[in-house]
Amino acid sequence: MRIKKYNFALVKWIMQPIIFKHNSYSILLLRLISVLVLLSFSRICLYFFNLNYFDNLSQSELFSLFIKGLRFDIAALLMLNFALIFLSTFPFSFHKKDFIGSLVVYFSLLLNGIAITANLIDAIYFRFTLKRSTYDILDFLEANVGLYDIFKALFLDFWAVLLLSFFLNLLLFLVFMRTERRFETPKLKPKQLLYKSFLFLIILGFSIIGLRGGFQLKPLNLVDAGKLASSKQVPLILNTPFSLIVTRGQDHLTQKEYFSKKEALFYYNPVKHDKSEASDRDLKNVVVLILESFSANRIGYFSTDSAKISLTPFIDSLLKKSLTFKGIANGKRSIEGIPAILSGIPTLMRQPFLTSIYANNHLSGLPRILKKQAYTTAFFHGGKNGTMNLDSYAEKVGFDSYFGMTEYANDKDYDGSWGIWDHAFYPFFKNKLDHFAQPFLATFFSLSSHHPYHIPKEYESKFEANNPLDESLAYADFALSQFFNSAKDEKWFQNTLFIITADHSAELLGTADSSNLIHFEIPIAFYSVQDTLLIKRPHRATIQQSDIFPSILDYLNFPDTIIAFGNSVFDTLAPDFALYFLNETYHGIYSESTFDFDGNEFSFSNKGKISIQRKESIEKQTKALIQNYADFMIHNKLVPGSNEKEN
Repeated sequence: MRIKKYNFALVKWIMQPIIFKHNSYSILLLRLISVLVLLSFSRICLYFFNLNYFDNLSQSELFSLFIKGLRFDIAALLMLNFALIFLSTFPFSFHKKDFIGSLVVYFSLLLNGIAITANLIDAIYFRFTLKRSTYDILDFLEANVGLYDIFKALFLDFWAVLLLSFFLNLLLFLVFMRTERRFETPKLKPKQLLYKSFLFLIILGFSIIGLRGGFQLKPLNLVDAGKLASSKQVPLILNTPFSLIVTRGQDHLTQKEYFSKKEALFYYNPVKHDKSEASDRDLKNVVVLILESFSANRIGYFSTDSAKISLTPFIDSLLKKSLTFKGIANGKRSIEGIPAILSGIPTLMRQPFLTSIYANNHLSGLPRILKKQAYTTAFFHGGKNGTMNLDSYAEKVGFDSYFGMTEYANDKDYDGSWGIWDHAFYPFFKNKLDHFAQPFLATFFSLSSHHPYHIPKEYESKFEANNPLDESLAYADFALSQFFNSAKDEKWFQNTLFIITADHSAELLGTADSSNLIHFEIPIAFYSVQDTLLIKRPHRATIQQSDIFPSILDYLNFPDTIIAFGNSVFDTLAPDFALYFLNETYHGIYSESTFDFDGNEFSFSNKGKISIQRKESIEKQTKALIQNYADFMIHNKLVPGSNEKEN
């Protein structure tokens, strides 16, 4: 009975408001300051949960970034609490003002709690995306099925973040509940009313200025953070609620006008004309193996430490027999990597192409081109059908068939989060290939080397790994080796070009560098057991995901015209570069230099080693590519022929 009595007293104490003599300004100030403190604290938690990524920051630099971020915190604070500010300072009384005021308080408490939680969730999700979440994350979540199983795994792994979120929200709740909530206004004398009305307008005016981020012509936006820090440090300045709010409705590209259309196509033309003779066609089967979350630095083949035991012995052996590159991913999510690989469409915008407003554009891709040559085409992914709209994308670009968890039809091999275990889905894949009419195109997107990095219990003691991520990569390598061992004696195997790559890199544990490049490096390899000269073919040095589509067609000598924002790796005269978009900045990789481009200015990594003429050439080519990318997206010109009238 005593415990119940104490519990009741505690609840009564929490709910009992502290009276500020009806001074709504003091109440409002206390609440806003408490929200600002918790917003700023939760924002900077991103640093403490990702120390490996930011370990080159000094204390003074970190403090500077924290202070710079207050401008964005204040903007988010005022956006979230504008209704509370309005009602708390409104000088006139009206019917049911106290009731409406209470609703506004509870609603503001809910919004602020969600904002703080969003900041903390991004402290973990950042490991996978390297940026603050924008409004497109809602489209991404909508495009995924089985979210309950996925979030359950995330919550089990990152319970500390949820616990911290609970305590911060509890603290905020205490502050709001322990302050007076009454909004009724006593009858005011004319002078008092005039004074309070003037104060109301002043507060409202400063609130509008604050949520705009200052007196500048345009409201504060994500790009403004890039002016205050490097692209890598931008997430420490931005907060997630601000990022979500300001990107709502910003789902379209802006038409660039760096050059005339003719000049832009001269400096970089995404229309690729292949004039190979039909008699030179090579009707090889094509198998594109897209390995989930395979970072180059986790693959033994790319390691400089010969004494280190490799996690990927089979892939290492395969890459030694292939034309192999340390390639560049065009994004950090699967939904970005797949269209880049199969359609030559990188994500050079804030939203992934498949969830953007341009997803309904006319679209071509590898299967549609190969079907012209009577190829059988199929896409395989062991995940739940509908995940990331991959089945819709596969149909749109011309795949004859899609094989997912539904077609596998055996839930006993379900991993509990994403779909069918790799070691079980590969035999299903191989069996289908055995019965396909040749030539065929088959894309296999693996699954198991993804967070939460679970592997089947029967394999848990099989691999030497220091953490769940490495163990899942070792398991994925083993599953792939089983597929090749079972397929190598089949007739179709001898006449097949294999492309081995990844959708994106994994979260990289214990890695930090002065750039983001290491977080985008993936394997890209071309392997054919019969083509022993493939490894010696002339090629470019730098390759990105969007180069794979034109490279396959070039290798097969198929006469066709395609649109791709990449170039064949076998075309030694083509521009030798890679480009990706992160934190409102374009990042370019050339053999001589890397650079950042914020849409206005270029920043090169090694200015002294690149000539002025070469630098100007790179700048023109990059601007032309960006301009054409926006133009072709906006005007639905991603299929050859749709832009003939204009060009």
